[in-house]
Amino acid sequence: MSINVVKTSFSGISRYKKPEQDLHMAGKTTMRGKIIIAMLGLLPIGGPALAQGGQFTDPSAYCQAAGTISAPDTRYGGVGVPDWIRAAFLSPQEIAAQKEGRQPDYGIAWRCVQGSVLACQNAQTPSCMKPDTSRTPSAAMLQFCKDAQHSASVVPRVVTGTARMLAYDWVCRGPVPTIAKETPLDAQGFVAADWKRVKAK
Repeated sequence: MSINVVKTSFSGISRYKKPEQDLHMAGKTTMRGKIIIAMLGLLPIGGPALAQGGQFTDPSAYCQAAGTISAPDTRYGGVGVPDWIRAAFLSPQEIAAQKEGRQPDYGIAWRCVQGSVLACQNAQTPSCMKPDTSRTPSAAMLQFCKDAQHSASVVPRVVTGTARMLAYDWVCRGPVPTIAKETPLDAQGFVAADWKRVKAK
């Protein structure tokens, strides 16, 4: 029984391959092509929301990808705070004045929650930070309330500390610091009232 062969040439050297070998190689090539196509389908298509290295330059697109995060990470490579986020708190004239140095810029922070952009004004103050949720009074609070003249007084920020916001308002019940009111926090532990959702217009 004779076997049909297909003659091929590589670098001037003649060799022979069986037809079933050609089919096998073709199958491997086809499978390799399918894998490459599948991989390409997983890659993001470059656009205005992406910078070199796959970094996002648009907060909206970044948050849609990041989901929930307390602050932008290395995947974001755009402007720190774009004007459309500033516009949620400032007028165009105020934005221009800040850029020109004619008006103080206390900063704006933004983060991602479930794919949305949330922003907070006065980022250079503790307002935009996660507050201290400790329910144990500090030594300074204890000392303040021991003073009889402070009985039933609200414990001031100079005593509770200014580095971070507190999740509670403290008062003196006699010589004992006591929590009088709790500040509503969101699921991520930030003061809910200080943050709002913003969208590009």
